[in-house]
Amino acid sequence: MLNILRMDFRRFRKNNMLPLLLAVFFAFQLFGIFMMSRYADSYSAGAGLGPGSLSASEFFQYMLAQPPSWMLLYVAVFTVHYTWSERSAGFYKNYISMRHARVSSVLAKALLLALFTLLLFVAAVAANALGRLLFFENAPTGELGQYALLLLLQFLLHWAFAVMMLFVALAARSLIAGLIIGLLLALNLVGYSLSALAALLLGEEGAGIASWWLVNRIVHPLELGQAGGADMLEPAIVALLFLLLFGTAGAVFRQREDLH
Repeated sequence: MLNILRMDFRRFRKNNMLPLLLAVFFAFQLFGIFMMSRYADSYSAGAGLGPGSLSASEFFQYMLAQPPSWMLLYVAVFTVHYTWSERSAGFYKNYISMRHARVSSVLAKALLLALFTLLLFVAAVAANALGRLLFFENAPTGELGQYALLLLLQFLLHWAFAVMMLFVALAARSLIAGLIIGLLLALNLVGYSLSALAALLLGEEGAGIASWWLVNRIVHPLELGQAGGADMLEPAIVALLFLLLFGTAGAVFRQREDLH
């Protein structure tokens, strides 16, 4: 396991796409905040509040809720590209004959996707802080503890999405197919369909059921100020469920697939 993790980390560190993705993401995030400041009157963040009136945690959630979710798009593209670059580089030949090593390779990729998700969050937090400083005067900071809690929950949710995309990349058997499926998932077409179906069949109760779909939970703002932290439990459970489900599915699929 450790040897495979070291080899995967070396490949991760030398991936030329990584710094480019992070730089482009940071630039687009900053540009998006600039455009918000230029057209602040056209944006609404609920209750008539503009983006410049939001705290750091509210602003972060506001950015995540804007369709399409750029962070999910970047996670999807990187995950599929990173997974398939293993084949093009012939890296999988190092463990093709060892079924237990195949499972270890999925676990190693899941850990490295956690690292990529963390780097993406660092870029997002830095871009948000710089953008609010440059383009929104006197923007409130809010409670730092609440902001840290939001980041932790969203990190887990986005990591779960990355692991789901890892399974998609393995099962799609095609780079193009994996990217297309990732695009559809990141745009939340599945979530919108589930929400519409649940609302049609169950009415108001359908919204609660639809929120258990991972991407719906990511883009829906968290009410962390609720008494007892009621809104903390559901996103944490959703993240863990998707991590376990698709992490296990990816390991089983890689163990049984024919890599020749």
